[in-house]
Amino acid sequence: MTSIYLRAYLHGYARQPAPRWLRRSIARSEIHRAWLAGYLGFFESDGVAYGPAYPYPQFPDYDADEDAAPQSFDEGFPYHPDRA
Repeated sequence: MTSIYLRAYLHGYARQPAPRWLRRSIARSEIHRAWLAGYLGFFESDGVAYGPAYPYPQFPDYDADEDAAPQSFDEGFPYHPDRA
């Protein structure tokens, strides 16, 4: 039974929409919950659950390296004649 839930999750994670008749027939079931979790982007990595409310970090954290972080707004963006 786990493989059915995994397939439903992977179909959702691939953003493959399910037909309306299928969604209505599996509504509020474990299969629908697995598909919806995949569709919304929930996953677990190294024991940490990620999803819409706690997204996966995509960019490096500037707090770790103080030299890499821009110190002011003007240092972070190049010169533009309208801001002169």
